[in-house]
Amino acid sequence: MSGASKTGPFALLQAGGWLALFLVVAKACSGEIAWWPHFPARILTLLASSWSDVAFGLSCGLLGALVLLALARCPRAAMVAHWFFLALFAFFVFYAVAAVGLFGYFKRPVTFELLGLIGNAGAIRSSITARVTWPIALAFLLAPILFLFLAQRPGRGARLALAVACVWIVSGWLLARSGWEKERLQFLALSPHAEFLRTWARNLTGGHRPGFPKDFPPAFVDEFRTFRARGTESPTGFALPEGVARPRNAIVIVLESIGTKYLGLYGHAPDAAPTLTAEAKHALVFDNIYAHASFTFASFRPLNFSVYPGLPWHYSLLEDGRPVPETLAALMKKRRGARTAYITSGDLYWRGQRWLLEREDNFDTLLGAPDLGCPLLSSWGTEDRCAIDQLVSFIGQEPGRPFFAVVWTDQTHDPYLLGPGRAEAPGASELERYLAVLRQTDAQLARVFATLRERGLADDTVVIVTGDHGEAFADPHGQRGHAWSVYEEEVHVPLLIWNPRLFPNGGRSATIGGQVDLNPTLADLLGLEPAPEWQGHSLFDPARPERAYLMAIAGGNIFGVREGEWKYIYDVTSGRESLFNLTADPQEQRDVSAQEPERARTLRQRVAAWVTFEDAFLWGREN
Repeated sequence: MSGASKTGPFALLQAGGWLALFLVVAKACSGEIAWWPHFPARILTLLASSWSDVAFGLSCGLLGALVLLALARCPRAAMVAHWFFLALFAFFVFYAVAAVGLFGYFKRPVTFELLGLIGNAGAIRSSITARVTWPIALAFLLAPILFLFLAQRPGRGARLALAVACVWIVSGWLLARSGWEKERLQFLALSPHAEFLRTWARNLTGGHRPGFPKDFPPAFVDEFRTFRARGTESPTGFALPEGVARPRNAIVIVLESIGTKYLGLYGHAPDAAPTLTAEAKHALVFDNIYAHASFTFASFRPLNFSVYPGLPWHYSLLEDGRPVPETLAALMKKRRGARTAYITSGDLYWRGQRWLLEREDNFDTLLGAPDLGCPLLSSWGTEDRCAIDQLVSFIGQEPGRPFFAVVWTDQTHDPYLLGPGRAEAPGASELERYLAVLRQTDAQLARVFATLRERGLADDTVVIVTGDHGEAFADPHGQRGHAWSVYEEEVHVPLLIWNPRLFPNGGRSATIGGQVDLNPTLADLLGLEPAPEWQGHSLFDPARPERAYLMAIAGGNIFGVREGEWKYIYDVTSGRESLFNLTADPQEQRDVSAQEPERARTLRQRVAAWVTFEDAFLWGREN
């Protein structure tokens, strides 16, 4: 092949073929296809799961060839374009290696929305390095080099290879359409490159606003209005026992990445949080509380400001210049003269949290991981022990003055690292490491309750323990981590309201609610008027709606609602809806939407009312 032909249009088409081959090899090596002992069947699995990768590679080559044809009269520009496309293809090979690890963790391709949610890329450093093995590191280096070497070789048999690629695409597409291993291929068959570019383009054009039906009753939106708009003067609902004084102090503990699925208090064995189980004897435990979206900052907003977290295409309520709703800390300072503190073992600057908390007169003390006096345990933060140290110190200050504190833990976030001097079990799975760190954090919670008892503050202090969201370990659904779905493992979170004087014999509540309801509930217990801009309801209010609204923000427009024993999910992108009876099917395995069309329709209207109202509310156009 002559030098000119090495930089001609066909050379780039051939390079696209090599790119397609590398993408297929990456998918074959992903670990998602168990080759032995069902080798022939797994060849078909690879065919059905990689046709989109081959199509992506050939499309890249075809695009490059067309550009070179257009530049045929400009040899220098054509040469620059040739090397630009080769470098781009080499980067795609590099990303294919990264996609293997990312898919192994998330069990689905990474989207642009997910990277946007992460915000500070440095925060995820520990989660990435924990999974970079020597083979992967070598593949990062060698795969692009090998690709560039092969892409510049003479194209003997190239036409045959291109024909095979076309047959691969057609046969793989037909096999996938036939339903071959449908569940396994739901996300594996997606091209990670095409999926990222698709979601990037969607974001670039302003996001996709789903066309929800507008045929819902107008009254359906009333439950989302603020206290001011509802005309509610008081959140009263909690029946204070006769002769019992209201508590003066409050502590809110938010456990990072902790849902109900792996807590002994909610039925998991073995019990990785024995402190919570023991202290439930002096607490009201809520069985049906939800994170509105399974992502930390999506929970930061409702937990602190009692507003819904936003929408996937308009993920901004508190950063657009409008006044920030009052926090409970601000109410405690203004109406009770309380001292206040916000302590986290994570990064307080992540996603502008400190800025949001400082915009109003909220907290006297704001402490993040660098302020706790402990070395960082990971790029996400430090030991939860260090945050509890500061809380214990804060409790002991200014005896007799009311106090309010929020503590947000971090150690149970991926990559689930134990504190210094604690060795993890050899060969421990990610779930086992997660549970081991949970036990360590739970032991720190015991110090909080012990401190309150030792100082004689237990009866006069409400302690709320909840989770910001859950964590998925591909059981029972395929996703890993969080932010991808509204299945129970990601959004069903614990809620304990602890006070020995108010709940001397403990108790359980089946009330359904969400994180947006936490501030009104705590204000109800403390006897405080709610902030007028809060959207939530007290969980003790007998007139409150028995529903919780949900959305997924990393993988597309997925919305849901929990009402009674029913859980409804609507995937706008695919148009698929699901309805589960959580009493009969707590694992969400049997979609009964076809058997319950009217119920599904009503719940779809509920979701449509929420999304429609929130869209207007976020733009300041609510009625």
